[in-house]
Amino acid sequence: MMIKGCFLVFVFIVVSANFVSSLGISPAIKDISFVPNQEIKITFFSIDTVEGAVYDISLGGDELSNYASLSADTISGAGSVVLTIKFPEKIDRPGEHTLSVSIKERPSEESFINTIVQVGAIIKIFVPYPGIYGDLSLNIPDGNIDESIPVELHIINRGDNALDVNSVFIDFISSNGTSFSKLDFTTPVNIPVSGDRYFRKYLNTNGFEPGNYIGSAKVSYSGFINEVNKSFRIGSLFVNITNYTNFIVGDGIQKFYVSLENKWNSPISGIFVDINLSNGLYSSVFRTPSVDLKPWEEKVIESYLDAEDLEGNYNLILNASYHGKYTVVYGTLFVGKDYSLIIYGVSALVAVIFFVILYFIFRRFFMRSRK
Repeated sequence: MMIKGCFLVFVFIVVSANFVSSLGISPAIKDISFVPNQEIKITFFSIDTVEGAVYDISLGGDELSNYASLSADTISGAGSVVLTIKFPEKIDRPGEHTLSVSIKERPSEESFINTIVQVGAIIKIFVPYPGIYGDLSLNIPDGNIDESIPVELHIINRGDNALDVNSVFIDFISSNGTSFSKLDFTTPVNIPVSGDRYFRKYLNTNGFEPGNYIGSAKVSYSGFINEVNKSFRIGSLFVNITNYTNFIVGDGIQKFYVSLENKWNSPISGIFVDINLSNGLYSSVFRTPSVDLKPWEEKVIESYLDAEDLEGNYNLILNASYHGKYTVVYGTLFVGKDYSLIIYGVSALVAVIFFVILYFIFRRFFMRSRK
């Protein structure tokens, strides 16, 4: 009976936990710009509230909270509250300021388990910097060769003067420093205070080599030149064999690992590797299980090798097959039967390195003493 009773209590707790409120508030984030003497009203709505339940509303934040107020400090069930911000003539500290509106449920006296939930919304307010100030961001997603990649440059005027954008150039440079292409926007644009502008074009990757690239955007405005960089990758249908087992000790069935890397900006499915193992007297081929790789994903395949009759050095040929293509890598595998021999070999190598270091230390000391 005691066990049954404990079980019922446990079930009750679990069921009660399922009724914990998933309280929310909308909008969760709001971005606005400071405008002297402007009054702004933002309405926030409660989400997933319980009908008849009371929720407390509170306001927080930095010094701008002195200029803000809420229409109510409580709501019952589904409801809303209005945040009013009355901006002053001037705010001394430029940059980002934050306010928060929080909604918190009150504990129920009848509840067996009281779980208090509190959520909040963030209001980001940007106060312009004095003078001319452009905030640049560059977005370039990964892509594949022979595809068009969308390129987006976003300029926000964070200063208290208008931005007269004269020209926008975006260069694309490979990891070895080769410049491959350029996008330009030469039409003059005026961005008012607290305003923004997007510059969008497509990058044609014809003639590009697969690999890592940097997009470098240079913007000329109001006598200034500003720059922003963004790294991205251009892939091709290629699976790279990055590592594999080259050392096995023991008899019988042994694990054999192959590491694969997808160098394509698309998924590749059904990849498997055929491993050819041979020396002058022995030859064998075995295949790994197949795997799927997400774009740019690395994964290790685990396979098995019967090392019962193997000993010594063997040549390896690893052939990865995928989507009608192949990647071939050549290597070696050493199979040993006795750990002690390997330990002795490693110890001998360490000893040799140690004595070589000692030789050079004493030789240097001897040369200094002769001087």
